[in-house]
Amino acid sequence: MIVVLCANAGIDRTYEVENFALGHYHHPRHYRVAAGGKGINVARALRVFGVKAVVTGFVGGLAAQFIQRQLLEAGLQPAFVPIGEESRVCINIIDAHSRSQTQVDEVGPLVTPSEVDSLRRRWPRLLAKATLAIISGSVPRGVPLDLYAELITVAHETGKPVLLDARDDLLRRALPARPDLVKVNIHELERLAGRPLTFPAGVREALKAIVAAGVSTAIVTAGRTGSLGVSAAGQELWAEPPEVPNVGAVGAGDAYLAGVAAAMAAGRGLEDQMRWGTAAGAANAMTLGACLFGREHVQECLSGVKLASLVQPAREPMQPSEGQPGSAPQGGKDRAEQ
Repeated sequence: MIVVLCANAGIDRTYEVENFALGHYHHPRHYRVAAGGKGINVARALRVFGVKAVVTGFVGGLAAQFIQRQLLEAGLQPAFVPIGEESRVCINIIDAHSRSQTQVDEVGPLVTPSEVDSLRRRWPRLLAKATLAIISGSVPRGVPLDLYAELITVAHETGKPVLLDARDDLLRRALPARPDLVKVNIHELERLAGRPLTFPAGVREALKAIVAAGVSTAIVTAGRTGSLGVSAAGQELWAEPPEVPNVGAVGAGDAYLAGVAAAMAAGRGLEDQMRWGTAAGAANAMTLGACLFGREHVQECLSGVKLASLVQPAREPMQPSEGQPGSAPQGGKDRAEQ
């Protein structure tokens, strides 16, 4: 089982409209409403890989009932800390023709110090049942920016690896705790580095700086362009996604992290971690809503993922280390159970 922290959970509303324009009245052509927040998206995608997940964080108000019911229906285990204020709503509007996206996210609730302490007490109990932990997304108001560093330290004290997807001050303050894997997008990496980054040289150096700080693996995603991963073992890998219909990009990074975590939980190396992550990110782009794709979408994308080593430029694209070419865990039995 994997424990996932989604500190700023909420409700995601996705609308697809014809010729979206500001100041006009629109009826959505399609819409979806789902429990949201980066950690919830990751957990939902983990189930596609047959991995059990328990999700913790803060939820409150009427939204809390909807969020917890959605997780149960998705086969996930909610373990949230109840709070006094209402959880947020995030709205994504997709233009049906241009595929441009407009995102409106509420600020979210104000969490009290006692509610934060409740999460601190709950975290080690959840870790005791898990094989690894994922910390993903933002934190609500009132949550200290060094909380992620605290939780990473606690996880390491129990011998559990931590995968981190955060940005700005949350990321900067968490890095000294040495998460085992850090995933960022290209914009987040540039903000962390404090400068625009050339590709691939500047991006590689920025990832190496993260690894030099004590992180085992650092991965940057860049949408359709692909992803680049650097490890403390000296690996430098590039993964390119297959061409797929672009229905919606929201949640692609969360899907990617889920694929990486599922491969790690299955004992796979960085090559398959990036391969599964890339396939999951592409599968997410094929469906409306964040991480609402199915196993069939991932299997369709796996064979089209191209993976190469940047350390050995002449090397042919690598094949999966085990099983059938490009294969992910098959349905039925859950992975990473303990």
